[in-house]
Formats: sequence, C-alpha cells, structure tokens
Amino acid sequence: MRRKRRTKNLFILLMVSLLILIVVGAYAYKEFGPLMVKDLLIEAGSPMVEVQEFLVNKNKKASYVTDLTTINLNKPGVYPIEIAIEDKIYTASLEVIDTTSPTAITVNNAVIKGESITADQFVKEITDATEVTVSFQTMPDTSIVGKQEVSIVLEDAAANKTLMNAVLTVFDLKNEAIIEAGSEWRIIAGDFLNGENYKVAILTDLTKLDTSKPGSHMIELEVDGQKVNGRIKVTDTKPPTATPVDQEIWIGEEIEAISFVIDIQDVSEVTASYVKEPKFATLGQQEVSIELKDEFGNRSVLTAILTIKEDTEAPVIMGVRDITVYIGETLSYRKDVKVLDNKDKEIKLEIDSSAVNLKKEGTYPVIYTAIDSSGNKTTESCMITVMPLSVDLDALNQLLDDILSRITDDSMGQKEIAKEIYSWTKGHIAYTGNSDKTDWMAEAYRGITKGVGDCFTYFAVSQALLNRAGIDNIPLTREGGRTRHYWSLINCGEGWYHFDSTPHKDHHESFYLTETEVEELTELRGNHYYIYDKSLITVTPVQ
Repeated sequence: MRRKRRTKNLFILLMVSLLILIVVGAYAYKEFGPLMVKDLLIEAGSPMVEVQEFLVNKNKKASYVTDLTTINLNKPGVYPIEIAIEDKIYTASLEVIDTTSPTAITVNNAVIKGESITADQFVKEITDATEVTVSFQTMPDTSIVGKQEVSIVLEDAAANKTLMNAVLTVFDLKNEAIIEAGSEWRIIAGDFLNGENYKVAILTDLTKLDTSKPGSHMIELEVDGQKVNGRIKVTDTKPPTATPVDQEIWIGEEIEAISFVIDIQDVSEVTASYVKEPKFATLGQQEVSIELKDEFGNRSVLTAILTIKEDTEAPVIMGVRDITVYIGETLSYRKDVKVLDNKDKEIKLEIDSSAVNLKKEGTYPVIYTAIDSSGNKTTESCMITVMPLSVDLDALNQLLDDILSRITDDSMGQKEIAKEIYSWTKGHIAYTGNSDKTDWMAEAYRGITKGVGDCFTYFAVSQALLNRAGIDNIPLTREGGRTRHYWSLINCGEGWYHFDSTPHKDHHESFYLTETEVEELTELRGNHYYIYDKSLITVTPVQ
C-alpha cells in the first residue's frame, strides 16, 4: 500500500512539474522567442497587409519602415520589408504570387477578305491583377470566306492562361474604293461589293472626309448586320494644268521657270523647271519648255517665248529748269527733278553745283548727270541766277498790315499785340541757318514770303511787325560767342523787356524777359547767348 501511494504521489508531482514547465516555456517563447514571421504570401492585386500580420505577438507595437509605395502589389515577386518593433528594425519578405487566371468577355468579329485582324479585337473587359497578353492559339485564315471559330489565349505575367473562343466572319468585299482627288464623284456602299449579294451600308459620315487631296481614309461599314473596316483611297493621276505666258528680259538677266506660267491648277503643290536651260546671253527670241510636276509625280510640259533685249536707251532727266534766287536764300537742286529709265527703276542722279555762289550776285551753271546700269548716260544743265533782294516799302507794309489784321484786333493792348507778333513769327519761319544780313528790311520781306531763315530773319520780321504796330523796340546783337545772334528790347508802356522770337532747342520762352532772366538763360545755354554791349543803348531794361 505504501509503495503504491508513493508511486501515485510521485506521478502527481511529475505532472505538476510538467505543467509548470509548459506554462513557463510558453511565456518565455512569447516574451523572448521569434518576434515576427520571416515570409508572408499574398495574392497579386490584393491590398497591402496590416503590419500585425508579420508579428508573432499581435499585441506588439510595430510600423512599416519600408516605403510601401515602392512595392508593386500587382507584380509577382519577392519584396524585402523592414519593420520597426519597439525601437528595433527587423527584416522580412513579402512574396506576391499570382495564381488566378485572367478573365474577359469574348467579342465576335468580322473582316473583309484578305484583311488582317488581331487577337485583342476579340476580347473586351480583361480582368487580372497583372498585365495580360492576348494571342491566337491558331492564326485565323482571312482568305477563307464565311464563318470560322477562333481560339484566343489570355496569359498574365505569372503564366496563368485562359482559353476563349469567338467567331470570325470573313466577307468577300472590296477592301477599298478609289476616287480621284478633287472630283465630285461620291462613294456609295455598292462600290465595295465584289459580286456577293451582301447588304452593305456606310456608317462613317463621308462629308467629313477631305477628298480634295490624295490620301487614305479608314471608314466603317455594316455588312449583313456586322461592322467591318474599309478604306477610301484618294489618288492623283491628273497632270497639272496652267496658262503659258511669254516673257521679256534684258541681256545679262535671268528669269525663273515659274514666271512663264499662270493659273496653275492641281490638287497638290506644283514645281516648275526648264526642260532645257534658256540661253540668257543670246539676244532675240527663243522658245522655252516648262515642265510642271506635282507632288505625286504627274507631269505636263508647256511652251512659251522668251525675248532677250539689249538696253541702248539713255535715262530721261525731267524737271531741270533755270532758277532765280535772292542772295542769302537756300536752294534745293533736287526739288521737282526726277529720272526715268526704260530698264532701271532707281537711277543715281549726280548734281554738280560747285560753280554756284548763293552769297554773290551772278548767273551760275548746274549740271545734272544720270547713268543707268547698262552704261547709258544723260546730261542736263540749267542756270541759277542769284540777285540782290530789293524791297518796295509799300509792298512790305502791305504784307505787314495783312498779318496784323489777322492776328490782332482793336481790343488788344500793346503787350498782347507784341505776344501775337512773337507767336506768329516763331511759328511761321522754318530755321535753315541762312539769311541776308546786309538789309534787314529785305530779309523781313524774304522771311515773310519764303518762310525760311535764321535768327536774323526772325529778328527782322519781328522788328518790321513791331514797327508797323507802333511798339517801341531796340535791336540787340550778341557780343562774343562762336556765332552772331539778334534780338530786341521792346517797351509796351511797362518798361524795356527782352524779345526774341527765334526758337531754341531747350524750348524756354523768350518773350518779355527781364535782364535777370536773360542772364539766367545765358548761363544755361552758354556761348555768350544774351551778352550785348550795354553802352550802345540809352535805356535800362527791367531787372
């Protein structure tokens, strides 16, 4: 009995010890054993697994270190994965496998006899996680008219295959209709019939096709209720047409072949060339042959006459005449003179006026010469008569009175009248830099009638108008400086003020200036601008 009792107690002790070892072992494995699964399989196209799927202890905190966007879950393969578990990084593998065959919907198809067709035209809505290729199990024979079964093989990137069947109908039709570019002939469904009694309709809107130029246009046909593709071929078989035009040129010149034709008619671009190069160095008439060629090799030949002339005619100088001017005036030798030539559009005109002295009374020759490009020369001459200007006082006063009647009225005071004289003179005369300073009255007359001159002209015209208007004035002349300058002092009942109607580059007004103001302008302009001999006048300008 005792022995049996000891044996029983020993067995119980062993069982308890074993249970304790199992519990402790399980706890130790959980806490200190492997933390994660080293390899994990997923089907291609599946979403990415949660990070806990890699963990042995699902309660551990973990996160992906690997950028998951770099893993293509649609492409089979083994991808390394890094996972952070409690501040440590572990490596595992994610294997993407593809065990699912692709699926699709079959589509029956039709073609015209002899036309090619591809396997992918028989399927639609292909579904697979990976890229799928479509091929024929056996290539269909489109030379056999009627219906035939075709087998289509779908194969994905993991070599999973699906075999599908469809029906191909081959119609005995013409695969294209041909028309001439630019023609008004219209394609009809019957143009595609080839003897068989099919019911054919054109589905494509032919009005939207450009048949004005050669080319090939795919169209859609319906044959006995099935759709097939056909073509409209637009050809160009007509040679270009044009109207020939005779041409004339001067010897030594050349002319392009295209110059001999006008009104070119063709549906494509046309080039023109000589069948044989003309003899451009031979005088007289010769027949030339012009070849017209379009983009599609269609050719036509036209003939025309080329006349090569020699230029023996000299230029004509027109408008040369004798001229009378007054001392101090300027003269444009080219005014109203032009040169015409039977050949050249532009002829250089040389003018020899070296004998003319516009500051001295006399009669002087001027010679005009023109030479064309062929060496033909023409010479014309005229005489320039330079005379002193003598002014009749009554005639000058008549001019002055006419001006004053237009720019003044009885309601104006002397200062207002002086301002009108200043403005009219400044605006009427164009500055040319020339004048006759020997006679101020003659220069005033010339300035009014000719409208040109220099500062002496502005001064002379102003003085004549001021005198005629009854406004006291005193002439002033620059002392020193590189050139002379002329202006006036005027008194309108308020004292003596400076008056200068000559325009200036700085556009400062120079009417009714005090002595201080002219000194400031002199400082600004330099060249002793308003420096004058004050001892020559008996009045004192307003300061």
